[in-house]
Amino acid sequence: MISDSGLPLGRTAIFSANTGPHAGNLQVNLVPKAARSFSDVQAAEKVRATIRDALPGTQLYFFVGGIVKRILNFGSSAPIDVEILGYDLEGGSRYAAQVAARMRQLTGRNGRPLLTDVQISREENYPELDVVVDREKAGTLGLNETQVAQSVLATLSGSTQFAPTPFTDPTTGNEYFINVRMDDRFRSHVNDLGEVFVTTPKGGVVSLSSLARIERSSGPVLINRKYLQRIVDVTANVAPGTDLGSASAAVQKVLDDLRPPEAFTAQLSGQTAAQRDAFRGLGLAALMAIALVYMVLASQFRSLLDPLVIMFSVPLGISGVFLVLWLTGTTLSVNSFMGIIMMVGIVVSNGVLLVDFANVLRERGKDLIEATVEAGRTRLRPILMTTIATIVGLVPMALGIGEGSETNLPLARAVIGGLAVSTVFTLFLVPALYSLLDRFRRPVEQEASEGRPAPA
Repeated sequence: MISDSGLPLGRTAIFSANTGPHAGNLQVNLVPKAARSFSDVQAAEKVRATIRDALPGTQLYFFVGGIVKRILNFGSSAPIDVEILGYDLEGGSRYAAQVAARMRQLTGRNGRPLLTDVQISREENYPELDVVVDREKAGTLGLNETQVAQSVLATLSGSTQFAPTPFTDPTTGNEYFINVRMDDRFRSHVNDLGEVFVTTPKGGVVSLSSLARIERSSGPVLINRKYLQRIVDVTANVAPGTDLGSASAAVQKVLDDLRPPEAFTAQLSGQTAAQRDAFRGLGLAALMAIALVYMVLASQFRSLLDPLVIMFSVPLGISGVFLVLWLTGTTLSVNSFMGIIMMVGIVVSNGVLLVDFANVLRERGKDLIEATVEAGRTRLRPILMTTIATIVGLVPMALGIGEGSETNLPLARAVIGGLAVSTVFTLFLVPALYSLLDRFRRPVEQEASEGRPAPA
């Protein structure tokens, strides 16, 4: 268990997840899965229910998965990420609050919330001091706002942020940055800011209070930008028992109903956008795979009907994939889509065994029905051996045995469901289609045989 609060000193602050002294982070590593009876998501829900009312006046957010989840979310802190781009700070904050409020109200058919840990990335009302420069007075002295800002920054924090001063040790050759700033006792009070001295281009020195007024105000802790525009992220985790697709569709409906202000855009990104792109790419890959397999089979069989008979069990096998995913409560994900593509290759190979042997028997002089029945009887064992061996090999993966096996669950279950159903269709439906479609093939083959010279 590792905890930290506030921001560390120096440049190491950029590696902290905290945004200021008001924020803290607590990282908990769970014991191995074999030593506990609950998942990481269930553990987070238990902690959420326990401390929900124990810390009034605080906002708590839970993120499960660590760096692996960050990679799966493509850099976003949560799977649901609404990006709001626009320049106006107040307009963006108001719209982000409206979107977050609507997202917290989203519920499923069972009445349970679809999302948890709804969070707005831009934290508002952080105390700050604004230095409003009198441009007329500054211009009279030959100063501009940039020079005044750099003088204040160098006095309070040092000049390394805009004009670093390097120093090379003549003995060791190590390079260091020299940072000079006022002593802490001269910059510990708000009134000390007015006593900061600014050097004019002519060498004169004037106090900041004579050039500008210092006002107390509040503003955002951090302003993020994307595509050179200010951005506010409204993030959320998917509630346990809810799939990412349903949650994303509900959030997209909120964005469609709640139009952004003028000069603002709002869109879903993160894992949702990546999932859409992945599904689009995998769908195209599946269609290309089926088309290429059909062309290869057509060239090998020298027929357009035999590959059609073989591949007719593919869409029926896909129905088995969806049936198993529904029975096991597994969502359709990128991994399960990859399982569908794997299933297509195995199903086609089983069909090739059956149809090819039936063609060989017919070339030996057997009639259609006899060749079809004998091919089914002869190829029954190798087809069942292939299917059973594949299913048995994927059972441990489908059951989630071992550390980190949850990622491969959808793939294994998709292949098992597709093979189980497609094997039945391969053994019964493919021979039936082979016999029915023979009427469209025989006239063409007879014409081709009549055009060939008779054997000597």
